[in-house]
Amino acid sequence: MRSLEILLSCMYEKDYSIILKSNIKTNAVIINQCNENSMAQMNINNNKYVKWINSTERGLSKSRNMAIHNSCADICLIADNDEKFDDDCEQKILKAYEDLPDADIIIFDLHNKPTKLKPKIYLPKRLEMLRVCSWQITFKRASIIDNKLIFDVKLGAGTGNGAGEENKFLLDCYDKGLKIYHVPEKIAVMTENESTWFTGFDEDFFYKRGMSTRYILGIWLSCIYGLYYVIFKYNQYKKDISIYKVLKNIMHGIWDNRLGR
Repeated sequence: MRSLEILLSCMYEKDYSIILKSNIKTNAVIINQCNENSMAQMNINNNKYVKWINSTERGLSKSRNMAIHNSCADICLIADNDEKFDDDCEQKILKAYEDLPDADIIIFDLHNKPTKLKPKIYLPKRLEMLRVCSWQITFKRASIIDNKLIFDVKLGAGTGNGAGEENKFLLDCYDKGLKIYHVPEKIAVMTENESTWFTGFDEDFFYKRGMSTRYILGIWLSCIYGLYYVIFKYNQYKKDISIYKVLKNIMHGIWDNRLGR
């Protein structure tokens, strides 16, 4: 029987209340970036455990990598502090891996966050990895370790370079030949928490979007994606910033190429 651990990243948690708030009822590794280094383990919910690690490291990708390193489960579920997991999320995830024994990664859905992936079990194409958010991702830990895959520490909250670390991670996995499935099974609900990196649709946001997209996709695909984003995300940002400023700052970020590639 395979084992599952939730790998949850958070910051400045003063107590263990996030375990109850997130409805964690399975094994978990929680990385709490704060101002001390310590570790504790506690039993919850009928012999399930939570390994709690306080760390002075900063950066969401570093937090995720630390969680993977400290995990001992067969299957891992990436999580943040703004999710409430279904009571039976463990059973749903483990059953999907049982039904799809060749899967290295399975992307799931959430109840209150629509996905742009097809509503069926299938193998998404490479560029569909850009449609996935971190809270959807589960993986066989051995597949990640054996292929020396990590979350890129140049991306993610805490880097000043914007988000996209989960998309870069999935693209790296895809390029390594890992089998990535989408299973339209809902496993959690998103809650309303203040984001550690998103401060609004301003010029800085779109500059970083261009910068990270260039790093992930390269020059030509990032330019195409930048134009796509400007046009098809218009309803999201139109109240905050003009379409001209969005295009200008995305292309500026792409052109500056601060991260390389």
